[in-house]
Amino acid sequence: MTAHVAERGEGRGRVVLRLTGTHTANEHAVRAAIRIAKAFHSEIESLFVCDRQIFDAAGYSFVREIGVAQRGGGVTRAVSATATATSAAVTSNAIDVAHITRQFELTARRLQRWVGELAQEEDVPVHGRVVHDTPLRALSTACQMSGPWNVVAIAEPFTGQVLTRLDMLFERVTGMTGVVLVGPRATIAHGPVVAVIEDLDRVTGMLRTAERLARVNGGEVILAIAGVSRAAQSWLKSEVMHVVADGHDVAVVELGRAGGGAAVLAEALRQLRPGFVIAEQGGLVVPHTGNFGPLGVALLCPLLVVR
Repeated sequence: MTAHVAERGEGRGRVVLRLTGTHTANEHAVRAAIRIAKAFHSEIESLFVCDRQIFDAAGYSFVREIGVAQRGGGVTRAVSATATATSAAVTSNAIDVAHITRQFELTARRLQRWVGELAQEEDVPVHGRVVHDTPLRALSTACQMSGPWNVVAIAEPFTGQVLTRLDMLFERVTGMTGVVLVGPRATIAHGPVVAVIEDLDRVTGMLRTAERLARVNGGEVILAIAGVSRAAQSWLKSEVMHVVADGHDVAVVELGRAGGGAAVLAEALRQLRPGFVIAEQGGLVVPHTGNFGPLGVALLCPLLVVR
């Protein structure tokens, strides 16, 4: 399977943009979600998740609150379930759950309004929704409600830890064909759409998705061939060139040195200066396990990981 999003009005999927109040949303991630929706003539569900685990944790005295949608320092305060000043558990530094709820509500309104403004620039419809659940289950429920052709976009920059949990995301969120991520060094990228080809059977689907994305910004398409050995990579490249020989104006290149590992592939991708990268889950670029640090450093553009 490769990435596909149902068109608006079909009721069988859309781009689900997950926002939370505990991490800072990234503009490049939001714009990547909008680009996917525009490429597939789809729409966006802007899903703000109030993480239920935060409220569940409020009953523990050792829990501290450092602010919603903030990073870095700030005043650290105890979280309490009540605002009764006479309670022994509440000090002058304490903050009650009602206050946290209010913070989430204000953050949700601000982020939903911001996403709507960005989407309006590209004439992409947005429907906002706020849910109280765990982030993973919220996505699973959303994709089951309208599926099976959904693409999920994560609004916060990915970390190595996030990438190691992609298998769980694909396993639990069954109505999802792909997930869009941006790295911590994401910038505005206007380069080609690079589809990493590791399997001949995926060429048609990968190419179709890459061409859709390229048409949004008028860019070119590069099929980057990755193999476990030089012989396998060379054979795959020749086969792919036969597939795209007629009717497709695309470049076909070998991605780095075969067998060189994750760091070599990440550097090869960086040198292509892509505006968008498409790669398969569990492949050489996005393996089930491994060191994802080089990929996070190398990628300045959005990454679409397909099932």
